Amino acid sequence: MRHSLTCSHVFASCLSLVAFAQDADKGDAYVGLGARVRPAYEGADSRRGEAIPYLRLYGEHLFARTTQGILEGGVRSNPAGGVVFGGQLAYEEGRITDESAFLKAHNFEDIDAAASVGVHAEADWKIGPMPLNALARYRRNADSDLGAHVDLRLTAGIFARWGVNAGVFGQLTWSDGKATQNYFGLTPQQSSQTGLPAYSAGAGLRNVVFGILGSVDLSEHWLVLWGLNARRLERDARNSPIVQEGTNWFVNGGLAYLF
Repeated sequence: MRHSLTCSHVFASCLSLVAFAQDADKGDAYVGLGARVRPAYEGADSRRGEAIPYLRLYGEHLFARTTQGILEGGVRSNPAGGVVFGGQLAYEEGRITDESAFLKAHNFEDIDAAASVGVHAEADWKIGPMPLNALARYRRNADSDLGAHVDLRLTAGIFARWGVNAGVFGQLTWSDGKATQNYFGLTPQQSSQTGLPAYSAGAGLRNVVFGILGSVDLSEHWLVLWGLNARRLERDARNSPIVQEGTNWFVNGGLAYLF
């Protein structure tokens, strides 16, 4: 928790200042703080709480946000048509041994939080009154030995009335062999250290996420944000010796200031 909270705070502060310097539209941009309950690590059967930032800041080309599942910021452009293309710097969560009795008992080492760089394409449209958003995103860890991920995410608005907004989303994430092995695999040396069997985790679908998220307007400048989602591990990630629960739940809520 200490690594993720510190990195999140610093990263969020920097990106919000950059994006806000461009142009924050009143009623559309926000900065806030909330709390989240999450698994101690992906596949854990224990849970932990932590503070998290909320960001939605868009300038003419710069942006910073947490609205697409991760804390990220960068540049975006709409050269033609309805598709926006961009590049982003994102915060990648690590794994802290002290947060899990299982990891501590088996002498696992921490996986430090890090940053990734990548690109994305995003589009918005409607089916009748229902707004839809689709995102394709590539993320490569700044340390190339830690691998890369690809996300496909679809969000649909399902309710917007009386100051209450709600939407549902689904996301698929694929990881390359380096990323999957780093988090879920066990080398022979790690097997000897932890007492668990050696395990080779390869590239492929890492997880599937389904969730609901929304907001409630409290006043002209304040709103409540909330979200609930389930993350199901797949394939080599799910079969890892460190996985105690194949499906993890995440819940968050907090307060944000509207510009």
